[in-house]
Amino acid sequence: MSEQLELDSRYGMRTEQFSELMAYRVLEILLVASDYDAFILEEDGQLTELMSQEYRNLDLNISQAPRFTTVSSGRDALQMLTEKPFDMVVTTARLPDMKVREFGREVKEHYPGLPVGVLAAHAWETPLLEGLRESGAVDWVFLWLGDVKALLAMIKQQEDRRNADHDVLVSGVQAIIVVEDEVRFFSFFLPHMYTEVTQQTARLMAEGLNLSHRLLRMRARPKILLAQTFEEAWDLYERYAENVLGIITDINFPRQGRLDATAGVELARRIRERDAELPILLQSSDASNKRYGTQVGAAFVHKDSPNLLAEMQRFMLENFGFGDFILRLPDHTEVGRAKDLRELLEQLELVPDATIEYHANHNHFSRWYTARTEFELAAMVRPRTVTEFPSIGGLRSYLSRTLLNYLREIQRNVITDFDVEHFDEFTAFAKIGSGSLGGKGRGLAFMQKLLAQERITFPGVELTMPQTLVVASDVFDDFLDRNHLEPLVQKAASLTDTQILDAFRGVRFDRPLRAQLAKFLETVREPLAVRSSSILEDSPYQPFAGVYATIMLANSHPSLDVRLAQLLEAIKVVYASTYLKAAREYLETTPHRIEEERMAVLVQRLVGSPHGQHFYPTFSGVASSYNFYPFRNMKPEDGVALVAVGLGKSVVEGFEALRFCPAYPQVLPQFSSVKDILKNAQRSFWALDMSRNDVIPGLDFDGNLVQLDVTESLDNGCAQMISSTYLPANDALVNGVVEGGMPVISFARLLKGQQFPLPAILTQLLRVSERGMGIPVEIEFAVDLRSSPEGSHAFHVLQIRPMVVEQVAKDPSLDATIRERAVVFSEKALGHGRSNTLWDLVVVAADLERARTTEVAMVLERLNHHLRLEGRSYVLIGPGRWGSRDPWLGIPVRWAQISSARAIVETDFKDLDVEPSQGSHFFHNITSFGVAFLAVHRRQSEGVIDWTWLESQPSMARELNGAVRHIRLTQPLEVLVDGASGRAAIVQKKE
Repeated sequence: MSEQLELDSRYGMRTEQFSELMAYRVLEILLVASDYDAFILEEDGQLTELMSQEYRNLDLNISQAPRFTTVSSGRDALQMLTEKPFDMVVTTARLPDMKVREFGREVKEHYPGLPVGVLAAHAWETPLLEGLRESGAVDWVFLWLGDVKALLAMIKQQEDRRNADHDVLVSGVQAIIVVEDEVRFFSFFLPHMYTEVTQQTARLMAEGLNLSHRLLRMRARPKILLAQTFEEAWDLYERYAENVLGIITDINFPRQGRLDATAGVELARRIRERDAELPILLQSSDASNKRYGTQVGAAFVHKDSPNLLAEMQRFMLENFGFGDFILRLPDHTEVGRAKDLRELLEQLELVPDATIEYHANHNHFSRWYTARTEFELAAMVRPRTVTEFPSIGGLRSYLSRTLLNYLREIQRNVITDFDVEHFDEFTAFAKIGSGSLGGKGRGLAFMQKLLAQERITFPGVELTMPQTLVVASDVFDDFLDRNHLEPLVQKAASLTDTQILDAFRGVRFDRPLRAQLAKFLETVREPLAVRSSSILEDSPYQPFAGVYATIMLANSHPSLDVRLAQLLEAIKVVYASTYLKAAREYLETTPHRIEEERMAVLVQRLVGSPHGQHFYPTFSGVASSYNFYPFRNMKPEDGVALVAVGLGKSVVEGFEALRFCPAYPQVLPQFSSVKDILKNAQRSFWALDMSRNDVIPGLDFDGNLVQLDVTESLDNGCAQMISSTYLPANDALVNGVVEGGMPVISFARLLKGQQFPLPAILTQLLRVSERGMGIPVEIEFAVDLRSSPEGSHAFHVLQIRPMVVEQVAKDPSLDATIRERAVVFSEKALGHGRSNTLWDLVVVAADLERARTTEVAMVLERLNHHLRLEGRSYVLIGPGRWGSRDPWLGIPVRWAQISSARAIVETDFKDLDVEPSQGSHFFHNITSFGVAFLAVHRRQSEGVIDWTWLESQPSMARELNGAVRHIRLTQPLEVLVDGASGRAAIVQKKE
């Protein structure tokens, strides 16, 4: 007798109803997205595990977890729809070949009833999608907030709506009605609702009497039904009133075609007339609306509350009321239990033959694998039957061997869960915890996949990534919860950075994590980089570049306990940096809430080699597939790279670095003459001081880094490849190091591809990375050259992030006379559009002494603070490279210190020509926030700043003896930026 018949005989109609629940499934999804977007949706966060929990079952059907087919354009999607059936189409908000509205209508016209969802990548895209749902072009519009659970919420919305009539009306499954019209808000909190409902259902499963009872509860989880208007909400309530578990509703949403400030109150009143006990939760951004909750007998939560999610969870727990493989004998006696594949492998050697036979006869192994998304493993096991093997011992051997080989294979190709018993120096990418990898982790995981697929090879070069351990975001959540840090986090704005860091350093990690990290340190004795990887970092439109902490550790103390303490303290510093002043100020300039942010941490082997008491790579760099400032015959798509000797701090923080185009590596405008080379060549570099092996990390993130003269890098055996020699007698430069001359860092042989093909490597890496992500990319890398002929050079990819590059058509009018009328005119500008609302300027004097740049940065922070409080944006003009951490190259401001600037003008110091900002974290943030950026340099003869006009304007404030002036005009300035041509002007608006 089959297992299904046994269940039927025991539970009769209940089991039949259970088997019919959730009959409609979104099994085949056509995903219209770049490879990178698809990778994130399938690999990051909790999505796969949550789906596995939903689709887990023990009947004889194959796994019902959704399967994705990915295409990268609207036309490819329409063609794919002709080739195979799909249950749902999900597209990003912007397609390369057609409008989303047009795409949705074509799908609906040819495939009536096929749901279409839109996943917007950024908040500013949502207004462009208004009316799409109402027009019938699409069914759902959600916003991706850096957490892939938004896609799960969209899929579940579609399934719940389609299944509701049967499951709720026929079988009595409960429904929760959510009323909310703001896309960003329901995209934020609906995923959390699904997580909470699923987890509650899973907890109920654990209380079930037997396997079938638990599975029934899992399939019968409450439906969540989203309404976006009063009429839609009321229709849902009237239809499912007898089985509505509760209502969660906004107060202000459309009613009769227009916004009604009390629509939610009226909805609650009507429901109260029908059901006096139904749990209702009112939500509003206006705290004064709390009074309505009392009036209608409903709970209330303030949408802007820092505890919003906790309050919602508490309401659901109080008002709404996945698992191990259990190995059994045929009479259901438990003889073993496994929570993961490794434990199952152990149990397969221990349990009786009768248990192996029983589970194999009922396809339990393949189903359990499928529930955990191990589809390949399931496919290997599912077709095999017990009768194929001469004995149960043969079957046991096959199952063990298949599982062991599979475990070995996946460790080579994917991120592996950290295992103290199996971690070794060959483990490339491991993960502690079950949460998100964070933005940097996602990028590295994607790059690992690309490198495995593309198999990029160069003779004598090892192209790889440093060994990486990710401490996932759920460890961060647990750390905050166990140590009761949430109250402190909620009042972080009232605390100093020191107070916040002291609070984090004053608590402990749990014993299991300490044991895991100790095992890691037993294996890894090289220096470490401990990097932030928050879930919002390196997202396509809000990179958060350089906002959080990165700590370098010598990891050389003879005591393992000391090294462990240093690593734990470094992780705490990264955690605390989530709430430090600079991070909070950055978040205030974004649509994100601080409670959305969750922090994963990357612990990587630091790339480099020891040189005496110092440790550093031969050189580091950043390469971008899009060049904002092409030169001569270069095109933006040819890309650009910056390289510097030593650690990458020189590049990403705006210190001295060599800029070149990988497609034209010999075209170096800053090295156009011997005089220019001597003036612009790198003079110092950054290294890790290995002698400071007892440093405990603190607020000085770079506490054990040292800045050295470049001459100290010339004794590492690689000087011939990165240096030239200046011969004063001939006023000439020759490649390599020659006696009697002065060494100069030129990278001449590398740029020619001699001995190490740097331009070719960067060109190929950027090409495959951009193709994979679907958008321009930026790669951070480090190279360790080997001086001996036996060794290989090592090129390590440290990080990859998407770039913000808007493709736009000409729009703002920049006529032939505008240069004469302009306060500022630039032929090298970023951004696009027109603004005429800037009445304020903050101007740094053109003749500023470079020794005063640090003072200027503090003044700018103060002026920015006052203007931000007044709600005023401004134009910022000044000399030097904005955001450089080298005060002799520019004004060392952080992004938060000038966050209200909506147009930034960069020009040269009186005594120093400055290379345009590019490649630094600061520059990355400028482009992502859509700030107009105008470069006016002496080499760019077409550019102009009307200093005479600026000096004639009266000052509201003068600081540092006039070195910084705040000007408020009687008429606003007009900022015109043509993103297609790169031309921009700031002009006086006509009276």
